[in-house]
Amino acid sequence: MLELAREFADVLFGASFETIIPFKTYEALQQAVLAGEVDAAWGPPLVCARVEAAGGMVALRAVRHGEVTYRSVLLVRVQDQYELAALRTGEARPRAVWVDASSMGGYLLPRAHLRKAGIDPATAFLTERMLGSYTACFDAVLDADADLTASFLGKTELETMWGDKMRRLRPLAYSDEVPNDGVVLAPGLSSAQRAALVGNLRKLLANARSHDVLCSVFTVTGFEQPPPGTYAPVLQFA
Repeated sequence: MLELAREFADVLFGASFETIIPFKTYEALQQAVLAGEVDAAWGPPLVCARVEAAGGMVALRAVRHGEVTYRSVLLVRVQDQYELAALRTGEARPRAVWVDASSMGGYLLPRAHLRKAGIDPATAFLTERMLGSYTACFDAVLDADADLTASFLGKTELETMWGDKMRRLRPLAYSDEVPNDGVVLAPGLSSAQRAALVGNLRKLLANARSHDVLCSVFTVTGFEQPPPGTYAPVLQFA
């Protein structure tokens, strides 16, 4: 993992990116992009949508096994008898764990699906916690420290994405689809700066080694340039 991080840094420095800044939350990432503290960022759909709405640009969209969209799946333990009907009537009030308040697959999409199914997320759960990663959420449910969580999902099977632990979890419901994560450019960039960044990104992807490193870091199989406005529908889930 450390070696991949070094390769990633080398690739970005070679494309004229001067610094690489990690952010602990999507909200902090979004604010940094909107404030012009960073020029480009890898962000989830909601960050892409908000930055694009503020005048920024989604330069690249992730492609995963030929797919440019994904959905969310609500997960519970295999042996538990939770069903949406029980959540709707209040007969069951599971303890929920989520990734992040700005995570599309790990928070916003599953909650939007619950509302669509007539379930109020504000009252449906005994407790709710943010754990910061999908892995931490899965482990909390499997360790009986929580009862329900969510994961992003394409056509790839959950076991292929996350490993054997998925055999101990079962899908409760599936959400609507949204565009994949992407590389978003700050609204404050000039046309010349934006064109230069897009050009550098294209050069990176044209190089086989750089392309492979970026795909490994972002867990994707490729990239495409989405049409303007692709992420606008995502704002309805905020």
